[in-house]
Amino acid sequence: MTALLHFLVCWVLVFKAGLGNRGAAMANSISYWINLILLVLYVKYSGKCERTWTGFSKEAFHDVLNFIRLAFPSAIMVCLEMWSFELMVLLSGLLPNPKLETSVLSICLNTCALVWMIPSGLGGDV
Repeated sequence: MTALLHFLVCWVLVFKAGLGNRGAAMANSISYWINLILLVLYVKYSGKCERTWTGFSKEAFHDVLNFIRLAFPSAIMVCLEMWSFELMVLLSGLLPNPKLETSVLSICLNTCALVWMIPSGLGGDV
C-alpha cells in the first residue's frame, strides 16, 4: 500500500509542488514514515500478532548482543561492497572519456544492484 501511495506523493511533490529532486527525496522520506506508522498500527490492532508480539521486556533483549555480533560484520561487509562500487564510478571519471565511462559503469552497477536486490530481499524474508 505504501508503494502505491509513494507514486502519488512523489508526483504531487515533484510536479505539482515543483520541488524537483528535493520533492522526490521528501516523498521517499514520507513514504518510509507512512510505512512505519502502518506497520505499528497493524501489529498493535490487527490481533494477528498477539502470540508473536508481547511487547518490550527484558526477555526480548536477552540475546541482543549475540545478534549484534553477527549483524555488525554483515552490515560492514554489505557497506564495503556498495562503497567499492561507488568508488569505481568515481574513479571512472579519471579515464580518457570520463562522461561516457562514468555513464556506462553507473548503468552497469545499477543493473547489478537491481538484480542483487531480489535475492537479498528473499534472503531477508526467510
